[in-house]
Amino acid sequence: MYAIYTRQSVDKKESISIEAQIEYCKKEILDKNHYKIYTDKGYSGKNTKRPDFEKMIGDIQNNIISKVIVYRLDRISRSIIDFANIIKMFQDYNVEFISSTEKFDTSTPIGRAMLYIVLVFAQLERETIQERIVENYYLRGSKGYFLGGRIPYGFNKKETTINNKKTNMLVENPTQLNIVKEMYNLYATTNMSLGQICNYFNEKRILSADNKNWDSSKISRMLKSPLYVKADADIYMYYKDKGCIITNELSDFKGINGCFMFGKRPMNERKYTNVKDHILVIAPHEGAIDSIIWLKCQYKLDNNRQIKNSGKGKYSWLSGIIKCGYCNYATTVNTFKNYKYFKCRGKYNYKICNGHSRVIRVENIEDIVEKFLLNHIEKHEKISGNQIVETGNENTKVNEAKLRLIEIENQIENLINQIAEGNEITIKYINQKISNLDNKKSILQEEIKQYTANKSIIDNEKIFKKAKMWDKLFLEEKKQICMEYINKVFIMDDKIEIEWRILL
Repeated sequence: MYAIYTRQSVDKKESISIEAQIEYCKKEILDKNHYKIYTDKGYSGKNTKRPDFEKMIGDIQNNIISKVIVYRLDRISRSIIDFANIIKMFQDYNVEFISSTEKFDTSTPIGRAMLYIVLVFAQLERETIQERIVENYYLRGSKGYFLGGRIPYGFNKKETTINNKKTNMLVENPTQLNIVKEMYNLYATTNMSLGQICNYFNEKRILSADNKNWDSSKISRMLKSPLYVKADADIYMYYKDKGCIITNELSDFKGINGCFMFGKRPMNERKYTNVKDHILVIAPHEGAIDSIIWLKCQYKLDNNRQIKNSGKGKYSWLSGIIKCGYCNYATTVNTFKNYKYFKCRGKYNYKICNGHSRVIRVENIEDIVEKFLLNHIEKHEKISGNQIVETGNENTKVNEAKLRLIEIENQIENLINQIAEGNEITIKYINQKISNLDNKKSILQEEIKQYTANKSIIDNEKIFKKAKMWDKLFLEEKKQICMEYINKVFIMDDKIEIEWRILL
């Protein structure tokens, strides 16, 4: 019996249909009643894992098939190794092979040689097409086009035109982007670990991009993403030091737009783990996270300084700052029946503390500290109007100074490289140029220093607002506010002492 094998990867106008392939193959058959058709529609020729192809191989091995007919060689396989193995198997079972449009006779050595040569070119064509697709993908990315895929959390997709070409760009999803901002602030300004941040959002029933609960990997990936940062001079230097290929001019890093990043990575490596030789490009959408907050998160993630969680922190918003007023050792929260109490480690673990003659209940200490804390915050709110707040104009000036500083450093580096090839006269002028640039560099460094020294970054409005709804806050939110204002709370049998972080 003859076998007609047909395959079509994708149903396109320019590709030959299954029906047309069958009609071509039938022309090679004299006895029109003794053939069987095997068809794999929607399967690629890059491998042989195809249902009907495997059925045909099974029939060959059961000596049902004596000749295989295809419309063209690449219907069998686009891989020369796979094809060679298939032809060898055909020979082992005395099965003839015919390509109806290419007229190859596998019974002769020259026929087999020509068969392999054609297949080599077929594979070359496939690989060339793949390379063109990849090159076009990277070219579009380097121009700031959105490269498709799942829409990142915090954004929606909108059709637009860039350089007279229709594409999509990311636009703000305010509800989700507020979650992103809170996520960055929690990791940058508190001692919360990735796991604790997951719990915080999961307890609030806030779902991730795939409508599932958050986990540490999702949080980490979002914190590392350059999509969200307002890319300025500091971001340029951060990624330059990481070995990224930055396609934009230095002057494009104005502290306004986010970034796209793309590049190859090993299959088993997480995104953003190693960004060396990845391409970074300024994106059309605006960033949401100030570079100082974004970089603080990166340094924390890069150094793997995740806060260890003892598990006790979930019982009190005072966990981690409560100390024994007698021995200065930390306390832990313990539970007994329906109440919680603080236990001095110096007394019960190390047997060196003689204080605490009675049980100190957690709720009693929380009530006392809460009154002091809310009163302290209220006083802070009244006087905060006199403090200097960093303005957008000052941000711009600092970033412009940093960009000029980077340009000067690049010029100095280029001049130093030229010294090795210069003669005595050119070296003299190069040294003079370097000296002038170094003076400009010193002036800029002093300007940046003055900007930094004279500004005060105040962002307490959110804390003041939350403090007014204290009873409705989650435990982690209370802990965050507490740690903004309090260093330590020392507890004794008859009094407590608070060591304030913010003095009024």
